[in-house]
Amino acid sequence: MRHLPRLAATGLVAGLAVSACGGTADVLQGKSPQQIITLASTSVSSGAYHMSLDGRMSVDTSGVSGLPSGVMDQLGSMLGNLTMSGSGDVQSSQRMRFSMTMKPILDKAVEVVFYDGSEFLSQDGGKTFADAGSFSFNGLPVSPSDQVALLKDLATVQDEGSTTRDGQSVEHLHATLGPDYISKVLSKLGGNPQMQQFATLFSQVMTLRSGSVDAYVRKADGKLDSEVTNASIAFDMKKLFSVLSQAFGGQVPGGAGGLGNVSGAMVLGESLTVQLSNYGENVQITKPTVDPNAPGLPSGGGLFGV
Repeated sequence: MRHLPRLAATGLVAGLAVSACGGTADVLQGKSPQQIITLASTSVSSGAYHMSLDGRMSVDTSGVSGLPSGVMDQLGSMLGNLTMSGSGDVQSSQRMRFSMTMKPILDKAVEVVFYDGSEFLSQDGGKTFADAGSFSFNGLPVSPSDQVALLKDLATVQDEGSTTRDGQSVEHLHATLGPDYISKVLSKLGGNPQMQQFATLFSQVMTLRSGSVDAYVRKADGKLDSEVTNASIAFDMKKLFSVLSQAFGGQVPGGAGGLGNVSGAMVLGESLTVQLSNYGENVQITKPTVDPNAPGLPSGGGLFGV
């Protein structure tokens, strides 16, 4: 028994030595979930790093009735097999460049540049760029500023405890998306009058059924390691075709007729994983020069089909 104090003191000294070497550093210790989210948001909005993303979209039309089979097939082919993946570098929350695929809307890898609020896209490996201002990623937090906005909007955040992700010790935080998620997404459609009109119309037909955000924050330095967003969005199909008819002067896009008896909800599932690494990289993003001869963008590029 007389050796216990000496053993305890030895253990304390050893523990302090390991901490001094960074072996057990935990800058998140004692912080609330909201404080951890704030710390992670700061790491995303300041400094440079490498970023990768992987997204999936699914569509469930089993609850819809009254639609012609051709229209049902078109919806399934357009939204039911959409995948998105990308990898690139971030200089700041407003400047980034990465290579990305978005199938089947884009059938090959493209270069995407976000530069001080403007978006540019190259379909020839970065040789020429087109203005991508009309290309919408709405619905998925693709850019760093989108991720920060999403993190800061989270109200009730739960601390799910420590885990290991990508070989690092991280704190797992979980939160459900609020009922205003849809309105916030649609508000990003920009100042274009047509986009504002679509935002107003689609707000009448879209409902968030479920949604969550899982953030993994590195314990060693409080930087965001990864973020996983999932959402299930229901479209009231009767209202959808009604508002589309209003928007297009009584003519539903695609010429679909006989839709008076359509009912039920089409459910769109979205999932996106964003991974951040290599913090502190020396990244310099330059603003591309728009080439009027660069390949144009496909129509219907928005994730919600607008």
